[in-house]
Amino acid sequence: MSLLSRVLPLLAVGLAVLSGCSVSAGTDPDVSADSVTQLERDYGGADGLRDFFDENPTEVIQQALGSYGIGYVVHPYQTETDAQLISDCVKYFPSSDRNIWHNFNGEFYFIDTAGRPSRAYADLPPIVAQARISACQTSIGQWGDAEDPSNDYDGGHLIGSQLGGWGGRANIVPQDANFNRGNWAQLENAMALCGNLPAGGMRYSISVGYANTSALVPSTFGMVITNKATSSSVTMAFTNVDGGGTNGTATRGRGVTFLTSNGCR
Repeated sequence: MSLLSRVLPLLAVGLAVLSGCSVSAGTDPDVSADSVTQLERDYGGADGLRDFFDENPTEVIQQALGSYGIGYVVHPYQTETDAQLISDCVKYFPSSDRNIWHNFNGEFYFIDTAGRPSRAYADLPPIVAQARISACQTSIGQWGDAEDPSNDYDGGHLIGSQLGGWGGRANIVPQDANFNRGNWAQLENAMALCGNLPAGGMRYSISVGYANTSALVPSTFGMVITNKATSSSVTMAFTNVDGGGTNGTATRGRGVTFLTSNGCR
């Protein structure tokens, strides 16, 4: 990410503060539901935004994101129970949790304006498996079945539990069961072999897209994996159907090959 692209958003925040304009989250009537996508673009993608999170204090992040109408909250984290405070198993998150980036112990989760999980970022290793919350996974899969009775859904993790992802709702969405247990699981298993890399050496960014503001079941999944030492990356796009779509198996193969060639073996 270039120095200029890092500085420009901060300059915008500074000018807003100097002019007396508010930058608090959720107050700008012109902020669109797609503001998080614009935010990522302005910071050079998911990697650039994650770098910004890592390199700046909470107050600076809150001001910068506030200019997009987006909130940022750092949650105290001592145990998995703490993480569950905002990842209780709700179908849609309440307004107090929406349009906010939630930082739990260096993992970042975005809840969209409709109260659904939308983004998840993690840097690995360390890789420490987290306990699953089976009842929540089951409920989320059943919500998907109810919305689309023609298909079979699991509660699928954005960041796999074997990779340290939360066991609660902020990290789980209705995911096509065949896709979740097949190509997606194989990518997670390949990521789990990155434990011998330098700490934080592999960046893992997940996005999900929804057909409309009322849909509970995502229509698309995106995954970007970046080797931070070399800046090499692989970008993958899937649809939420069997296999992750027509090109799902080939796409999974590209991801596994990238991980293997970058030392995850």
